Amino acid sequence: MLKRINYYINNHTLKALFFSLIILRLIVLFLYGSVTIFPDSKAYIALGNRLLELNLTDYSGRRTPGFPFLIAISNNILGITVAIQLILGVIGSYFFYDLVRLKTHLKTFAFTATLCLNLFIHFIFFEFAILTEALSVFLIILMFWYIERYKLLKFDTPVKHYFIISFIFSWLYLIKPFYIYFPVGFTLFYIVNIIINKKTKTDLLLKSICILIVPLVSYYSWNMVNKKNTGYFNNTFYLGLNLSQLATTFFDKAPEEDKLIRDIFVKHRDSINKVKPFDLPMSVWYAYDELLEKTRLSEQDLCNELGRISKNLFKNHPDLYVKQAIISWTLFWGYGETLLINREKFNSEYFKFFILIIWNGFIKYLLILFYVLFLLFSIKKLFLFFKSKCIVYDFDLLVICIVLCGSIAQALVVYGSNSRYAFPYLPLIVYFVLVKLNRLKSIKNINYV
Repeated sequence: MLKRINYYINNHTLKALFFSLIILRLIVLFLYGSVTIFPDSKAYIALGNRLLELNLTDYSGRRTPGFPFLIAISNNILGITVAIQLILGVIGSYFFYDLVRLKTHLKTFAFTATLCLNLFIHFIFFEFAILTEALSVFLIILMFWYIERYKLLKFDTPVKHYFIISFIFSWLYLIKPFYIYFPVGFTLFYIVNIIINKKTKTDLLLKSICILIVPLVSYYSWNMVNKKNTGYFNNTFYLGLNLSQLATTFFDKAPEEDKLIRDIFVKHRDSINKVKPFDLPMSVWYAYDELLEKTRLSEQDLCNELGRISKNLFKNHPDLYVKQAIISWTLFWGYGETLLINREKFNSEYFKFFILIIWNGFIKYLLILFYVLFLLFSIKKLFLFFKSKCIVYDFDLLVICIVLCGSIAQALVVYGSNSRYAFPYLPLIVYFVLVKLNRLKSIKNINYV
């Protein structure tokens, strides 16, 4: 039986791949099948309604339109949104397969790697959630597949491909403003690669403009929408909340001029620390309603004030800021990793029991192992990179730079105990770790022979 399965996979890899991907999702659909709503979902749904009505007048600026656009084209029928995410999950997994195949020239290994990615069970469950993660993962996979498929790190690649990938970068930014570092990081990586390797710079400026033009236009346009509606030129007013989360442990050091906000914030922080210490980073949310009531500020003005106070705290207490950023960075790598599901919506109690057992007993620890291996392999790669006098700017180095820069940037602006922060990078981490392990295995076999 196993020989027949192996034979079929080797000779009909794509058929076996799509069959496996669809079967996995059908199992979850029939035994779980719930559109999973979380507190963050409400703001996405509300903006989806606005986009469907083509009306952004007086919009609060709570969210960016990248993911709500998906809800809008689903006519705000969330079941259709989930169906689209499931389809994108299958398509994205194919792109992941093709990426691994392009890098290793091994179809069976690429099949195994893709199956491994999908067997991290939260990967599929996110496709049932009205959150940004499933769409973000699809676009990140698509982005790296496009870079490798059309050789965007090469010097003679046609300019049109850099313009095309600019749209992917733009959509990622509109899903989550934090992802604006993707086009900036890729452009810097490409420029440094050309300069260090002393290649022709004929198209360098044009290609750089093509990469950045659509994300920057999107950035300016959305910020102007918020400027018109709220008076603030920003992506979303949540930045102030995120910064205050990072300043939570030393928010009591805010000056007397900010006494009202400081005292309310610290009161809630200290009470939470006594009964729910793991919820400490969420102190600002517990204090939020009282802050709005007592300060009589709008949400936008309050978040702006929280951001101002937090920035001053970072400037006046750099040691505490750096300490908290380091803690946040370590939390990015798997601490508090959660399976985001609605436990009341399972169609089968046996399936729910199985999912929770396999998640708590195995998958979440395997996930942390992948994170650790990624960091170890990254250190080795960076060591060899610097040892070679920083000459080789290859695809794997780009993966490392994007993931590590994302983890560091996240740590500098928000408390990283939220397991959703690392999730969109999972395909890159799985790709990098499995490819490196496969190379180690190949080297060992050669040495053995």
